Amino acid sequence: MKKIIALLIAAVCLNVSMLSTAIAEVKVGVQAPRGALKAMKRWGDLGEYLQSSIGSDVKIVPLKPNETVDAVKKGSVDYMLSNPVLAVIMEKKLQSKPIATMKRKSGSQFAGVIISKKGSGITKAEHLKGKKVMGFKFKRSAAAYVFQVKHLMDKGIDPHKDFKIFKEAKKQDDIVLAVKSGLLDAGFIKSGLLEAMAKEGKIKLDDFEIVDQQTGDSLKHVHSTKLYPEWTLTATAKTDAGTSDKVKGAVLKLNAGEKASKSAKIEGFVDALSLGELDNTLKTLNLPPYE
Repeated sequence: MKKIIALLIAAVCLNVSMLSTAIAEVKVGVQAPRGALKAMKRWGDLGEYLQSSIGSDVKIVPLKPNETVDAVKKGSVDYMLSNPVLAVIMEKKLQSKPIATMKRKSGSQFAGVIISKKGSGITKAEHLKGKKVMGFKFKRSAAAYVFQVKHLMDKGIDPHKDFKIFKEAKKQDDIVLAVKSGLLDAGFIKSGLLEAMAKEGKIKLDDFEIVDQQTGDSLKHVHSTKLYPEWTLTATAKTDAGTSDKVKGAVLKLNAGEKASKSAKIEGFVDALSLGELDNTLKTLNLPPYE
């Protein structure tokens, strides 16, 4: 009789444990360079898609770029969708694991853009010496700082020494508008932003020059630097393997026709691309996690 009671108690405990796991909330942090409202509008449907796919409550948590690493460190989120620079930092410092790479209509790689005002005569890297330039989130922004700094350093130009002014913006949109208005000579932004702002009616593509414009690769958006892996979805060290497998499986099954993809303006996700080359870039520039 005691044995039967013990078995019943064990069964109840197991069911309670399974129920607790099933209803546990999964928090997915998303980098929000254009603000929390735009991030929720873009990624809210992904949260609903994941919730229906993995059988757990899912909460999307918009975070400023400088808040992402701290959120992972504090255990405030279970997963993080961020630029690849932050993914490298989280992997090396916090043992997070990349599980998928975002795929846009332009592909699963992106680049940095260096813009100047149309007619300014600033079309090549060397033209930037002595100029007023603005970037975004120094040391942590992938395509609005790191990519461009590496591109210029390879050409013998140090932005922190060779520019007359090198300022940090709060939003990348502000960089575009400042260059358009002539307040700045040039700016660093991510590939795709110019096209997005033009579609929103905020600018015209013809208002700008693309410094060192690259052609001949797979990226259709205007860009100035080499290509790097797109935004990366990482699982934090505290997440269990079973849940991570579910999350990874769900995002890899996400197709372009899903509401979540349409809202996010992406095609879906692919298996995590290697961050090795970017890791070497960060080492070369002595940037986090190699500062």
